[in-house]
This record gives sequence, structure tokens and C-alpha cells, in this order.
Amino acid sequence: MDEIVERTSPHFSPRENGVVNAIVIHDTGGKTAKGTLDWFSSLTSKVSSHYLIGKDGTVYRCVDEVNKAWHAGTSELWQDSNVNEYSIGIELVDDNDNDPYIEEQMSSLIELCTDLCHRYRIPLHRVVGHEHIAIPKGRKTDPGFDFPWFEFLNTLGARVCEIGMKE
Repeated sequence: MDEIVERTSPHFSPRENGVVNAIVIHDTGGKTAKGTLDWFSSLTSKVSSHYLIGKDGTVYRCVDEVNKAWHAGTSELWQDSNVNEYSIGIELVDDNDNDPYIEEQMSSLIELCTDLCHRYRIPLHRVVGHEHIAIPKGRKTDPGFDFPWFEFLNTLGARVCEIGMKE
């Protein structure tokens, strides 16, 4: 993740309490970053995320972290509803569950999540997929069965610990 490209979406609102303590990972179900960015900027979509990560690893910031992006819909994490209020939403460009997440994309995701977990002190059990928080259960399936949760969370945890040991 070399730099973050600004591509602001109009679909956000202020956070009521300013607390960020979770990360929600989504997939776009679309083939390109451009298509998703166009959808996020469309006045009719009413959806957004804080970040979008393209297949090539490019990271786009669509909503500033101080604001609430509209990514989770009706949702609950550990019996706490309105997940948009306290989470950072990250979309991954992914056409379908047979379209693998590639190294450049996963590397950018790990780097971004490491930074977010460190800055906001987000524990690993609060880094989840849309599928884990959507109400009713089963309403969403992203980031999908092909997302490498085991490797992702192990690598993320190791990176966050490494930063903590340096402080």
C-alpha cells in the first residue's frame, strides 16, 4: 500500500460518539474498482465504505474515518447493533467467490488493517466480514467462502503485535 487515492463518496453521516472499534470486510461483487467507485459516487446508490481495495492493491479512501460510511446495513456485532456507527468498512474488488483474492490486494488489506487496528486498538475478534454481522443471519455472504480468514487474521495479529513490541 504505497499511497491512498482520495475518491470521496457523498454517502456518509457524522458518527454520533466518535468511537471506532471494529473493521468490516466486504467484497464488491463487481469486476472493477472504477465500477464500484462510480456506484459509491452515484446519488442514487446510498452506499459507501471508508476504503476500497482494487485487485492491483490500490487503496481508495471514499469516506473519512471520522464519519460513518453506509456499508453494513442492518447489522449487529457481539450484540451491539448499528455497526456502521463504530466500524471502518473496507470493500475488496471481487467478481464472485471463484475469483481469488490476489497477493497485491491481500497485502494492501493487511497493511491497512494493521494500521487501523494499531491506531484504534481494535482487537482481532472485531475484524469481521459482512456475513458475520448482517441481520438477519444469511442476508449477506461477503467476503465469501474464498476469503482466507485463517491466514489473514494470523498475519494481521502478528503484525499488530510486532508494532506493539517496538513501542
